Amino acid sequence: MGAFNIPIPQPSITPLATLLATLSNQTGLPVNQLKLVHKGAVLKDTSLTVSAYGITEGANLVLIGKGGDIPAPASSAPKQAAPVAKKPKQPETDSEPVLVDWIESLVSNLLDPLKPSIATFISYTSPHVTNRPAKIPAFEVLQKEHARLSELLLKALLELDGVNIQGGWDVARKERKEGVRSIQGELNRVDEAWGERKRIGA
Repeated sequence: MGAFNIPIPQPSITPLATLLATLSNQTGLPVNQLKLVHKGAVLKDTSLTVSAYGITEGANLVLIGKGGDIPAPASSAPKQAAPVAKKPKQPETDSEPVLVDWIESLVSNLLDPLKPSIATFISYTSPHVTNRPAKIPAFEVLQKEHARLSELLLKALLELDGVNIQGGWDVARKERKEGVRSIQGELNRVDEAWGERKRIGA
């Protein structure tokens, strides 16, 4: 049995889904096969924030895989940046379909772990959401989260920009373009929601 030290940025606005996505990346197990147990209770609602479950710095969590396996107990350590999935190494291939599949996987690895945090951030900052939480974090907390998400999304764009594509591989270029569009779209959503929040002021 191993142990993971999982940094959790801004526990008051980080949903459980983000923590599960991080653990999925580290264990190699799909998110839907993971369960987290804290103080004897299974954490079921992935939309709730980490702090809503009473998880604080140094808390010990038990991670259970499908079939009762326990790959690792996890401990939380807030105030640090959550790790994003490592970039898969670009394959050396003469097959365009292989590269297309790899680009699709790269986009998923870069973007999927961030989506729960993005959704939570927008629910706190956008005036257009219908499911706004009753308790909204302070302006300074949201400002830091905006900076964190923007930095990670910009890094994701740079990762895609660095993909080498042979001449004439139009399908691969289209796949990369779609990936850039998806990530840029999320960045725009984050920036627009934060712009609305800033207009309200601190």
